[in-house]
Amino acid sequence: MAKLQGEKKVQSICSKWYIVRTSWVFGEFGHNFVYTMKRLAQTHPKLTVVSDQIGRPTWTRTLAEFLNHLTTSKSEYGIYHLSNKGSCSWYEFAKEILKDEEIEILPVTSDEYPQKAYRPRHSVMDLSKAKATGFDIPTWQEALIKFEESR
Repeated sequence: MAKLQGEKKVQSICSKWYIVRTSWVFGEFGHNFVYTMKRLAQTHPKLTVVSDQIGRPTWTRTLAEFLNHLTTSKSEYGIYHLSNKGSCSWYEFAKEILKDEEIEILPVTSDEYPQKAYRPRHSVMDLSKAKATGFDIPTWQEALIKFEESR
């Protein structure tokens, strides 16, 4: 609810605004799923990862490039959804992150992995408005490879 309230506040006090909604963010700084999986792989021979929550990973560089694109292309003001192309489960994302590691990764359901906050089972956003600006959105797999190469 706080995010929506923030969006509504921006819209009420500004006449020109971009709101970009994103999901499953990973990048160089902070805690994120990529770093968590890499860290856990160093200390565990086997990991269980939720396989029934589907979404779109987003590399921070893709997000930053899109924000730059919006302003330099003078795209229409408004709300955009931006993540990398393609979708996956957390399990599929983990498998790709750890594909070169000697570790067993097992799928589990959300019911088997209770969390404090509700997590939607399907959070795949529609990227059509972002694509319509002419921005070339890489796949999450391409973004993950480039992210790994940049570290």
